[in-house]
Amino acid sequence: MRLPLLDLALWAAAPILNAALLCVLLLRRRVRTFPALAAWCTFTIASTAALFSIYHLRPASYAIAYWIVDGVDFLFQIAVVAEVARIVFLPLATPLRKSSFWFRSLVACSLLSLLIVWLIHPVASTPAGLWEIRGDLFTSLLISGMFTLVLFASQKLGLHWRSHVMSIGYGLTVWAVAGLVIGLLHGYWGRSAHYRDVEHLRIFVYLSMLCYWSYALWRNEPEREQLSPEIHDAILHVTDKVSYDLAQVLGTRGKELH
Repeated sequence: MRLPLLDLALWAAAPILNAALLCVLLLRRRVRTFPALAAWCTFTIASTAALFSIYHLRPASYAIAYWIVDGVDFLFQIAVVAEVARIVFLPLATPLRKSSFWFRSLVACSLLSLLIVWLIHPVASTPAGLWEIRGDLFTSLLISGMFTLVLFASQKLGLHWRSHVMSIGYGLTVWAVAGLVIGLLHGYWGRSAHYRDVEHLRIFVYLSMLCYWSYALWRNEPEREQLSPEIHDAILHVTDKVSYDLAQVLGTRGKELH
């Protein structure tokens, strides 16, 4: 089966722009700061080439390969979200105390997103299609929730809006909002005649995000402001309180499930 020219162009653009972003990370020595992002780029380049080959050489195996790649890609997105949160909340750590607030926030947002997705019943012709739509919605909700916390905390933690980690967060948020809208459209229309057009919109947003990241990570970022001891202690007190309350809620929820 021959793909339309637009689909071929979009398929080729993704690994090319990922390769450009990976070159930026390597040339500007950002890989040590953002290893998950670099790994995601590398995986996307390799998996796109593999899927393209399978599509033409072993079309009967394409569906299985696609779901495997989609699952691994989902894990990489979660890893990048965790990486952004860890870097943003890094000032809360001390030599004698590691900050786990970012991890607890990730768990809380994951549980809330999972609950919302489980309550939604999108239209899909197959169970695999249903879980694909739910998976996209889950990722979008998780990214949106985590970056909302990051955005509120960034100014207090001395992060400039043009910093590299915030630029990655902005890109992820636009991608998440677009994914949420597209997921809702898929949930409403299912795999109808509009499916391909809606997916083209998703790809255009993704490619735009890669271009923005390449530009943002190439330039030098403003230095992070140092927190005063008073602000550091105040934020630490709040995060400790939130972490304790979250642990109590998760513990209570766990007992209810058992």
